[in-house]
Amino acid sequence: MLLTNGRIYTLDEANPVVDTLVVRDGRIAFAGRRADVNVAAAEEAIDLGGRAALPGLVDAHGHLMHLARARLSLDAGGARSEAEVAERVAARAATLPRGEWLGGRGWDQNRWPEREWPTKGALDRAAPHHPVSLTRIDGHATWANSAALAAAGIDAATEEPSGGRIMRDGRGEPTGVLIDTAQRLLQRAEPRPSDERFDQAVREAIAECLAAGLTGIHEMGAELYALDSYRRLVERGQFPFRNYAAVAARSESTWAHYRERGPEKFGEDRVVVGALKLMIDGALGSRGAALHEPYCDDPGNTGLVLIPPEEIAQLTLAGAERGFQVCVHAIGDRANTLALDALEQTLARAPRRDHRFRVEHAQILTERDIPRFRQLGALPSMQATHCTSDMEWAAERLGPERLRGAYAWRSLLDTGVVIAGGSDFPVESPSPFHGIYASVARRPQSGAERGWQPEQRMTRAEAVRSFTTWNAYASRQEHSLGSLAVGKLADLVVLSDDVFACPEARMAQIAPVLTLVGGEVVYRLSSP
Repeated sequence: MLLTNGRIYTLDEANPVVDTLVVRDGRIAFAGRRADVNVAAAEEAIDLGGRAALPGLVDAHGHLMHLARARLSLDAGGARSEAEVAERVAARAATLPRGEWLGGRGWDQNRWPEREWPTKGALDRAAPHHPVSLTRIDGHATWANSAALAAAGIDAATEEPSGGRIMRDGRGEPTGVLIDTAQRLLQRAEPRPSDERFDQAVREAIAECLAAGLTGIHEMGAELYALDSYRRLVERGQFPFRNYAAVAARSESTWAHYRERGPEKFGEDRVVVGALKLMIDGALGSRGAALHEPYCDDPGNTGLVLIPPEEIAQLTLAGAERGFQVCVHAIGDRANTLALDALEQTLARAPRRDHRFRVEHAQILTERDIPRFRQLGALPSMQATHCTSDMEWAAERLGPERLRGAYAWRSLLDTGVVIAGGSDFPVESPSPFHGIYASVARRPQSGAERGWQPEQRMTRAEAVRSFTTWNAYASRQEHSLGSLAVGKLADLVVLSDDVFACPEARMAQIAPVLTLVGGEVVYRLSSP
């Protein structure tokens, strides 16, 4: 295949901008000027029409499994009140057989006028004959009705698991909200979709990612049932995507399987199971992020530590010894300190090989911990759109002092580390251009200037690299992915606008017009 007449940003320092690529056997065979290459007349040729193109964009922290599950459940996203969510539940319940479980995702009490936790009463009235469980937008809390609580055996006598919280009323009765590990009590009772339904949902989720401009993801917390689905789809030739998967340590069966098996690849490396995902704390929006000092808007609450510190260190060492890259979820400043402490202990006990430990989110950092990433060889994996989404209320949670270490991209980059960029979808949109815009502008897409540490912004080049070359390095795949250098895999995206030249305000609206994965056209909006 010949792709020509474009402005192709290769991100290869030796040959940064070219107008022509030649693809052979799924890899870049030539990158340069059209006048310098001869191809057979029968060769498939695509005229890019002067459009800009980039190496394949990869989301370093996404959840394909959850994006697929969301397609099979109620969308509670964007609702402006508890009552509005209840109305959606009532409408869906009316279409379901009596007693069928009604799942959903996407509610966010921070969008509601009072910003208060919801209660089971609204769902009881909306769906009295169905168990209902709705996961919060960040995945760190679930809102359930009485029927779902009863199905899971959750009542006033139920003890809270370590790292979890059951919200209760003045009489000790569950109110319907379960936070962090307490959600597992409910998830055990919730039925899973059939293989056929889930496989179709995964295909639709991949199509959504391709249409957003992604050629791959690093999936955080994949479970066995999802990986089994990916394997089935690969075998059918229905997985036009790349997935570097980190298996979920919280799923005992998944980690037990891979602890014995070790890392694996299948589908000509379309799926690489190469990492272990640990969860230290919850999320800021549900006040489960572990902080050194209490929340400003919830005195006495310092968040939740989901794994005891000694177990974090044990799992980190076990994962590293078995050849897995270890990716540790840490949002609060205390969680980040614990994550870095665990990595430091592992380095002291394990051989000093190229571990490339990752801290997922690295959202709130103390001044002391910022240089430790570089010192320990740890990579921050961050989601810029969390910053622009959280701007409305993060100051209420953290106060001005802690905000200085929140979403501190520039402070980290200045130490010499690179940042793996992602979205945390379905918490945020899977569009990488939303993340690139947020990294550069550090303000909402509305353009409103919030004046929140603008000195922490990235340059456009850094933002693009966070979804390309830096992500390839963050998954140990820099020799085959990340740039359009000769010999690397032909993953690339042709764009509706030039991300390096368009006005800043238009960056978030960029979309792909043509996408190739391994030299195969997997998405085409129109003929470029």
